[in-house]
Amino acid sequence: MRIQKKFHYLLFASLLIFSSCDLSEVFDDEDDMDDSEAEIVTAKINGEAFSAVESDDALIQLDQVEGDLDLNGDVFELSFTATDFGQSYLTTLSLSLQGLNYSDLKAGSQFVGFTEENLSSGNPTGAAGVVAKASLDGETEFGGITLLVGTIEVELTKLDKENELMSGEFSFVAYDDDNDTNIVVTEGVFTNVEF
Repeated sequence: MRIQKKFHYLLFASLLIFSSCDLSEVFDDEDDMDDSEAEIVTAKINGEAFSAVESDDALIQLDQVEGDLDLNGDVFELSFTATDFGQSYLTTLSLSLQGLNYSDLKAGSQFVGFTEENLSSGNPTGAAGVVAKASLDGETEFGGITLLVGTIEVELTKLDKENELMSGEFSFVAYDDDNDTNIVVTEGVFTNVEF
């Protein structure tokens, strides 16, 4: 009971401190982009800026950038998910790159969307993109995927297999089935994403 009381006091004090903060400073990614080791994903989604920056130098880390590599022999899936935590919303953007020869993957490798043929073959090669935006109270504004219904282009501009870092550029059009509309993602750049 005493621990719970201390926890509530700490929670109240934290809320009091943050309620007097200028939230634009907490949600501003600009300062963290100067960190040369930061994981950064930026894009425009339907013309609106998306920016997820994960930095060890951040005082409070709200955004998240998470990369992953799955290998089965030389068959690979290289992916990342980036979350932009805004003042009243949460936007998530994910890319998945799949291929048959990880040993041949290098800077300059390009990916386009999956086809029905390579998906049904059991060895899919290509790329898929997913994007979603929801308010902090849980209302979904949009959500779409490129798989078989959209278009996507991705190019790796840097691939450091030893240090497990990737950078690149992307754009895609995802289809939002619930709203029967397209979500256009342009000027996408990912930098120093760990996998």
